Amino acid sequence: MKTIKKDGLSLYIHIPFCVRKCLYCDFLSFSASNSKKQDYVKALVNELTAWEEVLKEKLAGMDKLYFKTVFAGGGTPTCLEPSMLLEILQAVNKYTDENTEFTIEANPGTITDSHISIFKEAGINRVSLGLQSAQDRELKKLGRIHTYREFCNSYSKLQKAGFSNINIDIMAGIPGQDIVSYKDTLEKITILGPAHISVYSLIVEPGTAFYKMQEQGKLDIADEDTDRHMYNLAKEILGKYGYNRYEISNYSKKGMECLHNITYWTGGNYLGTGLGASSYINGARFAGIKDFNKYINIFKDRAEPGLAEKQVQKNIGSSYEKLSVKNQMEEFMFLGLRMCKGVSKSTFLDRFGINMDAVYGNVIKHFLQNQLLEEDVNSGRIYLTERGIDISNYVLSDFILD
Repeated sequence: MKTIKKDGLSLYIHIPFCVRKCLYCDFLSFSASNSKKQDYVKALVNELTAWEEVLKEKLAGMDKLYFKTVFAGGGTPTCLEPSMLLEILQAVNKYTDENTEFTIEANPGTITDSHISIFKEAGINRVSLGLQSAQDRELKKLGRIHTYREFCNSYSKLQKAGFSNINIDIMAGIPGQDIVSYKDTLEKITILGPAHISVYSLIVEPGTAFYKMQEQGKLDIADEDTDRHMYNLAKEILGKYGYNRYEISNYSKKGMECLHNITYWTGGNYLGTGLGASSYINGARFAGIKDFNKYINIFKDRAEPGLAEKQVQKNIGSSYEKLSVKNQMEEFMFLGLRMCKGVSKSTFLDRFGINMDAVYGNVIKHFLQNQLLEEDVNSGRIYLTERGIDISNYVLSDFILD
């Protein structure tokens, strides 16, 4: 493994617990007893310690492990008791400083005043609220456990506690949703004025309750034209309220982009900790095991020199995959082009030692001619046009190398 430079590593923490699994969710999540949650907290803290031991010789210019961004997601992190959550967050704190973007996901149906106090104490400076809809009937269709009123209460409490960097997730294509109700949700949220809004279309994934319902013909979701109308409506309304779209599905006030997600889209290094969490470090991808009991057993003891590497290797197993240069180029293009500012030719050259046009010249020329891509010759960046974004799946697929 090559050395990791300062400000060159992000951390994802997976909390797999939920009160109840949403009908559309295909993430690794489930309900559990408090005793199982406590076992998990202990194991997760031990995993962090193990990684510190493993990585300590790979930290260029750093006297300790440091994360430029941290994202605690799930599942539902606020499904943990505040004291358990604090134990995890305090363990992370020694790897962060005042410059770290520290995000936690929170469900309006589980967040309490005690949780908010813990956020402040632990140095959380960004909160992501999973609203999905301002319509209670649509929330019920999704299997969400909160109401819109509960969301508003949570949002207000976070603001009063001094949190100014709040993201709100909104979903389009919810069963029974129409243009009128979706527009109402958008307008209600923009009036609140959060720093960041993520707008996603419902995707029916295999293995979910929605997938079974769809197979049985019992799922009433938006058709492709309606979904496209909703997408354009979001762009129009959010733009009117001063939100800049910086990625296909993400909008923010000026300077409030999510730095953690930008790490993913730009091919940065990130370490995933917790059950089944994925990592990408120096061109290698790997993931932890998904078996809860095995995970607890691997990290039941605090890592000591010599033991840490064995713990980490046992958790990763055979998932470690060093991506070829070709695969890294592909990811650089189709992840980077999700961002509205696109990809940089000079960064491509620095990273891979070859000009972008030497690899993708014909593809880029084709999409420039068809006005699906544009090039800023001054900055040397290639990016999707509005029309290109509309059919981004088609455009991005052409950056897969034969």
